[in-house]
Amino acid sequence: MQSATRGRSGTAEILEQMGPGDQVFLDYDGTLVPISSDPTSCFADRELLSILDGLGEEYDMYIVTGRSAEDMRRFLPPRYRVIALHGALLLTSEGDVPLIPDYSRYVEICNSIALRKNEIREMFHGARLYNKVGGITVNTWLMDTATRGRLEDFMRSLAEESGMELYLGKQVVELRIPGVNKGDAIRKFRKHGRKALIAGDDITDEEAFIKNSDALTVKVGPGETSARYRVSDYMEMRSLLRELIRRS
Repeated sequence: MQSATRGRSGTAEILEQMGPGDQVFLDYDGTLVPISSDPTSCFADRELLSILDGLGEEYDMYIVTGRSAEDMRRFLPPRYRVIALHGALLLTSEGDVPLIPDYSRYVEICNSIALRKNEIREMFHGARLYNKVGGITVNTWLMDTATRGRLEDFMRSLAEESGMELYLGKQVVELRIPGVNKGDAIRKFRKHGRKALIAGDDITDEEAFIKNSDALTVKVGPGETSARYRVSDYMEMRSLLRELIRRS
């Protein structure tokens, strides 16, 4: 990963290079909506829906998120295409399409782990476990540092036992389907001859930046990044997208 100096402000360059018909791949939490201590409350507001509608009319747009299908169906109307679970599932207005083999097997693994929800809550004070039906997330906003460290060790062992992959993110510890990542998922949907804008704020988005280094990659927020450009927060990202629509 490159130093924090990477990811320069260069929204004017992005606006000059993108045009109608090009592709836009956007993370959700922290990129389009603020990060929240309550992961069940991250609904799209009217402004965001207006932006997404405008992008959808002019660009080939996807939301790319680690969120579950259930979460994204609650947060967004079904008219948007969503690549969920880091790239394991495509949500469309016509239904859900698994993007990996053996998806149903990983659903069964997650359902089995979720049966231990109360046990994990008792072991780790402040843990909030969510079955993403293709992933397991433990929200750690209410957890102290020492407890989170013990949780990480526990989840690492659980990952080894179940064949899942451990991911440590912003206020989350997650088990996800091995080998699935946003970078490879986006590459599946890239179209030859089309420019692509890819934006995100978390470690999983760095995989997208690295594996799509030819794209116009945008880091949202502070921190080290491999992205070519940077905006300060989700509000500046929305401003960039509004201007992209206005110029199309």
